[in-house]
Amino acid sequence: MKHASLFLLMVCLVGGIVLFSGCTTSPGGPNLTPTLTPSPTTMGDPTSCTRDAECVPAQCCHPESCTNSKYRPDCSAVLCTAACLGPLDCGAGHCRCIDGKCKVVPGPGPVQSGQATLIIAVKDAPKNGGTITRLLLNISEVSVQKAAPNQTITQSEEEVSATESAETDTAGWITVMNETQSVDLMQFVNVSRVLGQKTLDTGTYTQIRLQIDSGTITVDDTDYPLTVPSGVLKLNRGFVLVPNETRMLTLDFNAEKSVVSTGSDKYLLKPVIAVLSERV
Repeated sequence: MKHASLFLLMVCLVGGIVLFSGCTTSPGGPNLTPTLTPSPTTMGDPTSCTRDAECVPAQCCHPESCTNSKYRPDCSAVLCTAACLGPLDCGAGHCRCIDGKCKVVPGPGPVQSGQATLIIAVKDAPKNGGTITRLLLNISEVSVQKAAPNQTITQSEEEVSATESAETDTAGWITVMNETQSVDLMQFVNVSRVLGQKTLDTGTYTQIRLQIDSGTITVDDTDYPLTVPSGVLKLNRGFVLVPNETRMLTLDFNAEKSVVSTGSDKYLLKPVIAVLSERV
């Protein structure tokens, strides 16, 4: 009797094992054990972002779009002109993260604490008639000078005659633009032409230095060379930069007063300029 009971118990155990196996894997049925397959590799979106700090210009020179800083181009060996050609040049725009994408936003972007952005522009003062139809200047450099402690400055938008100088020393001067640009002032009456911009330390600045290499003047439809006696001109006009601001200084030439006829179809450049300062 004991042997019969033991035999029946072994049969039940074997049947249970077979039944349990049938519940997990049925003959001829699919294998239900999950298989891990690698997800396809995809390239990330170079414009995706989560915060403004991740967004930078997408091109080295005159950028037209923004990208994530992980895709920042290597500009270490690239030289760019100082011309303002793209939507991000000269404070025209900056990069921000909007709706998860790096995009160009109009206007200057924020700068570090203790710094400000200075933009230098030129234009021609309004005129009543006159015989000059073109005044082309080849401007190669614009610099500004930081004030010494307790040094006073002259802040005014009144016209001032530029002081001629043979000075070429860079000590104490900060270059804002040093790429030759040809500007016909007659094309910029009441509208500014930006020459360049630079991020500077905040504080007081005393003077502006302008280097003009050469020029051409058109009078009664005839072109004449314009003599620039020294080439280096200094304006005794100061300004103050405060943290996180963008300030534009517009050198407003009075073309009619700035050109002196010496006879025999010879003309000298003696700039008379108003320095217009505005926060942008």
